[in-house]
Amino acid sequence: MKYEKTELITEGKTKKLWGVKGEPNLVLVENKTDITAFDDPSKTKQFETKAKYATETTCRVFELLQKTGIPVAYVEQVSKTEFLVPKVEMIPLECVIRRLAVGSVLKRRPDYKQPEGQKPLRFHRLVFELFLKTTAGKLVKNDKTIIDDLQKGEDDPLILNPHDNSWNLYHSKIPSWQDGANINRVVNPADIVFPDNVKTFRNINVVKIMEDISRQAFLVLEGAWAQLGFLLVDYKIEFGWTADGQVVIADVIDNDSWRLKDPNFNELSKQEFRDGKPMDEIEAKYGFVADCVNQFRIPKQAVVLWKGSPSDQFPELPEYVFSKDKLIPGLSKVEITMSGHKKTQECLVKLEEIQREFPEGGVIITEVGMSNGLGPTLASHTSWPVIARPADENFADDVWSSLRMPSSNAMATILSKKNAVLYALNILARKNPAIYMMRQFEIEELDKGY
Repeated sequence: MKYEKTELITEGKTKKLWGVKGEPNLVLVENKTDITAFDDPSKTKQFETKAKYATETTCRVFELLQKTGIPVAYVEQVSKTEFLVPKVEMIPLECVIRRLAVGSVLKRRPDYKQPEGQKPLRFHRLVFELFLKTTAGKLVKNDKTIIDDLQKGEDDPLILNPHDNSWNLYHSKIPSWQDGANINRVVNPADIVFPDNVKTFRNINVVKIMEDISRQAFLVLEGAWAQLGFLLVDYKIEFGWTADGQVVIADVIDNDSWRLKDPNFNELSKQEFRDGKPMDEIEAKYGFVADCVNQFRIPKQAVVLWKGSPSDQFPELPEYVFSKDKLIPGLSKVEITMSGHKKTQECLVKLEEIQREFPEGGVIITEVGMSNGLGPTLASHTSWPVIARPADENFADDVWSSLRMPSSNAMATILSKKNAVLYALNILARKNPAIYMMRQFEIEELDKGY
């Protein structure tokens, strides 16, 4: 569909926002060729392909997030440098997620710094930080002045405890326990997170919503980059309200938004520009990243639930994986009832059919009562992971037929139905960023104090 630009709504450092003819609820985002650093206009430079690479990266990232169920303000890419989004009211906050302790966090938390020559500290649970967006010491929202007198260097202050009922603002580059860290400004979160026209939604915890979405979106991208052999270090994103009162990721997520490392721990992102590297090297890396995001995808995989007889019970998939007859993206559930002892040849024919149907792989979970011939037979004829579990958890002797495997027969045995399924999902998560996000988010939520 052809979209026609109308009036220029606003222009920022790296993009322009345009109205769309006949579409009052849509906005056209046009990326510019500028690359900026340190909020210092004198540092701004350009390279011709910047707009193209930024558009390509953001669009592929947003499309991947949409496929995994992450709420994103995105419709479609309409040209090499433009994409279409729904009109949203931006929330003047920057959400930062960190997997490694690098950058400004080391100024606030020098205890995270590792000895010289060692790689940065990795956080078991992603670190979530919230910063108030200000410009030249001011923040005006809905014609209301929130802040108007921050000193130089205090812009974009840290909200030390974002889940508190009032926000104390701190310097983003000074440890909170040092003099000068507290900039002696307190703001009301409701003045920041809610637009004036969303009165009916004021009972929801917007910060919790943003935190969960920030974590989940990062995990999707962390999983996608890991498939290609790269390490997502951190990222910065923003949110907005849609016309129907939904909180969504808005603005952009491109190579300016994150730190990204290659397998040798070399930087691929905007940090290279901040560090003063030559512009031709920076342009090449932006192009490389844009090429990589075009490889982001959800593979077609299967979780095969295979029981030996009608009297056995299939293990249940967790509700977040399988509910209302829908699996998570890319995942198919295959249910088979066939005895490995009595119909060995038919089992092997069925096994070949499954592998033909799902060339990107899957995991087989067998549920067998009495002696388990099914799991070992399947495991000796495929490189797919096979997980066997006795159908009767109360009959301990059944487990021995699944444990003592002959040579060249690699099979796992797990007693718990739930853990067998979770183990299967852990395996599938190596290739599916949607499954990786779901499993990793669940794991990290178990240990919030880490």
